[in-house]
Amino acid sequence: MSAKNFSAIALLLTLTASANTHAASATSDFQSWIPININANLTQQLRGFLEFQPRIGNDNSHLTSMMIRPSIGWALSPQATLWAGYLMSADSVSPSSDKYLIENRAWQGFSWKDTANNKQFIWEMRNRLEERFLARNADPSFRWRTRFRIEQLIPNYSSWSVIASEEIFVNLNDNENNPQLKAGAQQNRTYLGIGYRFAPEFQIETGFLYQHVWKKEPAGDQNNKVWMTNLNINF
Repeated sequence: MSAKNFSAIALLLTLTASANTHAASATSDFQSWIPININANLTQQLRGFLEFQPRIGNDNSHLTSMMIRPSIGWALSPQATLWAGYLMSADSVSPSSDKYLIENRAWQGFSWKDTANNKQFIWEMRNRLEERFLARNADPSFRWRTRFRIEQLIPNYSSWSVIASEEIFVNLNDNENNPQLKAGAQQNRTYLGIGYRFAPEFQIETGFLYQHVWKKEPAGDQNNKVWMTNLNINF
């Protein structure tokens, strides 16, 4: 082998090793999310909503996030509702950190909820526009999210149901202070679970949620496997 060929092969191996060293690999975490959702019909058209949601991450060992989300809605029809709300979220700076940063978020939304098959099948389309005011970011980050949710009551056991949902998140603008807040698809959530209704006012549902978060290089994508349990209270 000539010195020239040897040098070319050595250079190729060096470049390959360098690429593998700098290639970002996806990371994953097992988490538990426990949303408590309170829905209220305040008047014939005025709606109220309040959510508390702790999230336990770092392989289910540490409180990584706590959210409070109040909102009001105006029913345009029995199916369609306009929403406006606020969210405050305390998020740990790393999966095991006891230091939390605060996000303030304003949001507006529209939802359509309807039934079929003699009210045994329930479906909902929910859209939200969010203005996120994040710690260490002077400019707001704008995000659009759309969720499609279906619920099928089990024949002869109507207190039980099977629930599935799909939600996509899209950043609408670039943020100069955070390379992870670029315009484009930001995350996707797919959920499958079961629900049990104790009474018309109280329902619990639990199931598996897969969350994929797209990251910009050099960071790798985030894949979270989440066990989510919702307590829904309706007045």
